[in-house]
Amino acid sequence: MSDVNQLVQDFMVALGSAEAARYEAVLSEDVGLRLNRWDGREIYRPRQRVMQRFMDEWSSWPDPTLESFDVLVQGDRAALEYRIQATENDRYVEHNRSAFLTIQDGKIQTIDLYCPEPIPSARRKGWIAPATLTEEELRRLFESTHNSFDAREWISPNANSRVGLRGGRWGSGDAHPGSNGVGGVHWTAAEADRRIEETIAYHRGRNIGFQWWVNADNTPSDLGERLEKHGLVFAGDVVTMARLGLDHLDIPINPEITVETLDGYNDEAIDALCNIDMKCFHSTQEQIDERRTVWVARMRNPKFREIETNYLARVNGKPVAFARLMLAGGMAYLGGAGTLPEFRGQHVYSTLMRRRLEDAHARGYQLAVINAGQLSRPIAARCGFKEYARDYVYGWMPVIDLDVIKALLPQE
Repeated sequence: MSDVNQLVQDFMVALGSAEAARYEAVLSEDVGLRLNRWDGREIYRPRQRVMQRFMDEWSSWPDPTLESFDVLVQGDRAALEYRIQATENDRYVEHNRSAFLTIQDGKIQTIDLYCPEPIPSARRKGWIAPATLTEEELRRLFESTHNSFDAREWISPNANSRVGLRGGRWGSGDAHPGSNGVGGVHWTAAEADRRIEETIAYHRGRNIGFQWWVNADNTPSDLGERLEKHGLVFAGDVVTMARLGLDHLDIPINPEITVETLDGYNDEAIDALCNIDMKCFHSTQEQIDERRTVWVARMRNPKFREIETNYLARVNGKPVAFARLMLAGGMAYLGGAGTLPEFRGQHVYSTLMRRRLEDAHARGYQLAVINAGQLSRPIAARCGFKEYARDYVYGWMPVIDLDVIKALLPQE
């Protein structure tokens, strides 16, 4: 058993290389490969052809990384899961794969490899973006931010999403349009109207609303105009702003504000967060109950506390704002925030911004990103943030409520 485990580990090392000697050490001379891809099947035999197929693919990527997951061994059979991430056709993607190996005489005799279609990704484990990125590198990085969540680490209790290279939809299925989303669309002009109608029909059939995010990388280029023709309502735009370099933070704060981090065990603090969310985003009680379950589960999970921190700001003990810091995709993302309307204009936003940037910098991060609404853009600009991209948000509901749709935008 231990010999087979070692053979599997050596096979993984070979996969993460373009070195013939590593493959020769683990593959029999007459090894066969059945490569089952989303777009068809490929078959190779003997070893030289199998090796060449693997090495050609690995060499085609400029920056591949390989991450191993589960390995199961039973007799002369082994099953393994792994993920390859790399830039492919100018997009950072991930290939999630499963392989079944048949072992004979101490070497791999047959490989059955299953390769679903790659998906867009921003999950660069252990990588932190340097402060020297070019504007083009930043643009590509920001395009991937919507794909920073890693389903291998956690599945939401109410998960309901489908994401691919041509676009995706996600959400919980709650009726509120803020609970469901569509984005990352790459369609042809000929199919766009049909696909928009299908998307609306999907949500109408479930009697739920949704939001649709459109940016300059989406196709067709007139996607926003088409959405409005099909009955979606333009909510406004959201600007992706970033600050490179977090060494010197000359950001004003309100000394009367205290900021605490949440661990999910203080019911009063969680209730306050939910109350602020409801007032800022016109959330329903059903939606708040659903979010509370998810928030508490994530806050109490040690793995999530390593990459996600939730903050609550108080003035004279009264909860007035909340915010979130997410360390993912090499960036410090400042999001998931809201301030009670009666406390805006009192440096609540900048106080929470500075605290999050200080915490990110302490973890080694040098790139901070926000999706800024109308209220926060001028403040963010004074705090050293620069605009790099813009998203246009559209909303749809079975019965249109303009107040709810306008509240889809960030309320910081």
